[in-house]
Amino acid sequence: MKKMKLLCILSSLIGSLVVLFSITSCGSSSTNAATPAWKFAYMSDHKLDQTTDPINYTNLPAVQRMAADMVTQRVNMVITGGDLVDGRGQNVAGLNAQYTAWIGAMASVYNANIPVYAIPGNHEYWCDTINSCTSAWNTTMAPQLPAGRTNNPAHPDMEYSFVFNNAYFLGINQNQFEQGVNRPYYYHGNDMDWIESQLAKRDAVAQPHVIAFGHMPQFQLGYEWTDHNHKSNREAFWDTLGGAGAKMYLTGHSHLYALALIQTKDGSKSIYQILAGSGGAEKDS
Repeated sequence: MKKMKLLCILSSLIGSLVVLFSITSCGSSSTNAATPAWKFAYMSDHKLDQTTDPINYTNLPAVQRMAADMVTQRVNMVITGGDLVDGRGQNVAGLNAQYTAWIGAMASVYNANIPVYAIPGNHEYWCDTINSCTSAWNTTMAPQLPAGRTNNPAHPDMEYSFVFNNAYFLGINQNQFEQGVNRPYYYHGNDMDWIESQLAKRDAVAQPHVIAFGHMPQFQLGYEWTDHNHKSNREAFWDTLGGAGAKMYLTGHSHLYALALIQTKDGSKSIYQILAGSGGAEKDS
């Protein structure tokens, strides 16, 4: 029997803060049975504005509850989509303190030896200088990332691909700093050359499932990063994911949960955009 490559997903919300996925291959062939079902969790947006929490800038109790839930649910892996902290105006020391607090809140996950893959969001880039942003991430967050990643050389440890069981993951860095100006982009877009190069190297038989995650929604009304200026980049990104057989793109930024099934430009493929930015950040107005 030919192996089916349709992604079978069981997703559920845990306390409206984290989304849990169970992945297995569809069908009943002996080939499918070679990779048993496994689970991963996605969470995003844990930061609190500095007037709400002037000490930690992060909803640490929410992160602790999510971490405990993920251990209870026996997830195999965790990915998180940025805005772990509220880095606005922070220097290296301030950012390191915030990251250290976030890592401490995730202690139950780390102690259970569950790998955690994190990428930055816009608040990781709203620090005082680009050097502070990259230095703090490299000093405190990068050492926590699992081995075996393939970095984008332009943004090592902030943008990378990796294989986990029978799935191929792309962690995408969409904010960054504006070149030649000490000012962060609110939305930088997707590095299509790098994304395409990574997908070209993927073993489609061994990794039939493709899952991308980034901080910024690609389709959402009312926000400037989904305006006409980024339309061609979004379409190229969506078409590329669709061509690789991806079934989902996980994102955050907006502090809510929303699910949309969106077609590629030619209408031949559909991909779920799963917006799960309800990780403890202040409620969107």
